[in-house]
Amino acid sequence: MKIAYFTDTYNPEVNGVTNTLSRLGSYLDGKCIRHTVFAPAYEYEDTLPPRENLHSVCCNLYRFKGVRAPFSPKSRLAFPAFKEIDEICGDFRPDLVHVTTELGIGFRGVRYALTRNLPLVMSYHTDYGKYLRYFKLEFFKPLLEKYLAWFYRFAHRVLAPSRHTLEDLFRRQYRNLGLWSRGIDTALFNPRYRNRNLRNRIGKDKFIFLYAGRLSPEKNLDMLLHAAAEMECRFPRQTVFVFAGDGPYARTIRKQKLSNVVLAGFKRGRELSEIYASADCFAFPSGTETFGNAALEAMASGLPVAGVANGGVTDFLSHGNNALLCPEGGREAFLENLVTLMKNPGLRLSLAEGARKTALTRDWNCVFDGLMDTYAAVIEEQRQRGWKQAS
Repeated sequence: MKIAYFTDTYNPEVNGVTNTLSRLGSYLDGKCIRHTVFAPAYEYEDTLPPRENLHSVCCNLYRFKGVRAPFSPKSRLAFPAFKEIDEICGDFRPDLVHVTTELGIGFRGVRYALTRNLPLVMSYHTDYGKYLRYFKLEFFKPLLEKYLAWFYRFAHRVLAPSRHTLEDLFRRQYRNLGLWSRGIDTALFNPRYRNRNLRNRIGKDKFIFLYAGRLSPEKNLDMLLHAAAEMECRFPRQTVFVFAGDGPYARTIRKQKLSNVVLAGFKRGRELSEIYASADCFAFPSGTETFGNAALEAMASGLPVAGVANGGVTDFLSHGNNALLCPEGGREAFLENLVTLMKNPGLRLSLAEGARKTALTRDWNCVFDGLMDTYAAVIEEQRQRGWKQAS
């Protein structure tokens, strides 16, 4: 099997899509499955570890220069010429095309699959409709939803990352749906990375709440900042809220000048593992996740989660078992859950054990084995369809 991947986001950009594609690439290499990746070029690629800039034995990576995305400074939108895509794929001759995004490069992937009558798989990663209200662009939602429904109608399989997202797409009358969930590396994200020196630097003898991920309005970080301010009023100099990540909302956080808030910046590798394992609670107010990789990383690191009972995280967050959940937008309930976790070490330990146990059930290899089965099924379906049409 030979697979062509088309994506508008890739390393060194950091998000759920790029993390998943990076893991998938390692899996495909291990299985000696040939694949080609079409992705944007980033002028800051030299920040990657050297190995990640190389093509593997089984993979050819093609980068295309693009323009800076206004909504995400680290993102790049590229629009390669159809002719160039045709020439590269003509040499590679993929058996299946997998499109992971809906913009320039993703659109080129759809066009190539359709013109060559190839099996086409698309994965749905971002609920843009939910994002719009955080940017005061809800008036744009009908047009956006119409475009996305048109775009995904060409897929022989549309893969959702969680059952919550799958059900949402079904309600919106998307066709040919399937599930492609996510795994976690429980060796990389592990309680053993707890670092006392790091804890002392962040806030000696303080209770550490951690948020990790993109710093952007759609993550509902207003609710987390409100909680930080209230906790400092109730428990002066006893808590610290760490924001690990980067994004446009960082400016808002700095303007608040809260004494118990730390902007840790972007972390990767061992630094990320240590900051997860060295916290006491993962505070995750987002209800817009189609899956929620960061919450699963925290759980694997042995953290209880204070979260929201909405979105893809509901596939693995269970109130009272590995997390305390509140309704989306319930900022007072979210705050009270943080207080409960801070004041109840027995509950915190019980939830942390449940979180780690849940993470251990989510193995990346099993996830990708299922994806390969989906590819094989789609290829066979299209082969059977071709025979019927020919006869």
